[in-house]
Amino acid sequence: MQKNEGKIVGIVLSGGKSKRMGQEKGLVQYQGKALIEYAIETLKPLCHELVISTANDAYAYLDYPMIADEIPDCGPIGGINTCMKTTDADIYLVISCDTPHVPSDLFVDLMDQLKGNAVVPIDETGRKQPLAACYSAHASSFFQEALESGNLKMMSLLSKLNPLYFKPSPGADYYRSDLFSNLNTLNDIHGLK
Repeated sequence: MQKNEGKIVGIVLSGGKSKRMGQEKGLVQYQGKALIEYAIETLKPLCHELVISTANDAYAYLDYPMIADEIPDCGPIGGINTCMKTTDADIYLVISCDTPHVPSDLFVDLMDQLKGNAVVPIDETGRKQPLAACYSAHASSFFQEALESGNLKMMSLLSKLNPLYFKPSPGADYYRSDLFSNLNTLNDIHGLK
């Protein structure tokens, strides 16, 4: 457990439709274990509590609370919003189940920078990564507002949140060029182009 102010809840997002994968994405085996298990291993050492954003009972074997979206089919904003409303925390660490290379140390760095609503990493190409990010409890009202307004695009939400953006240093122990690569298809899983 890292030294930090307040309660930390981890949210593992596994509620997507997995259309491109053709099967439940978080349960697909990657290098010997289910994709979702990488996400859990990343957040578990840092959190007081961990929840899975899903309506699929197939994740029950993991023995973590599963939280179905209050309003279905609202994407990551809906999943994060429901988890924030259902759990009480000062800091929420969010990770998508399909990013097996994101390490715990990245989230340590994000939490160290947290002063406002959120700290969102950016990859080496400059793309924002809001599904591997750190949000304060204050951010929850922005998620709720986005849901109520029907504006479900994460980038629109970020513009309102005004987060700090954090670019991992190539000199960091945990740095790798595919840090944020997400596995969306079976070709991705098997390393095929």
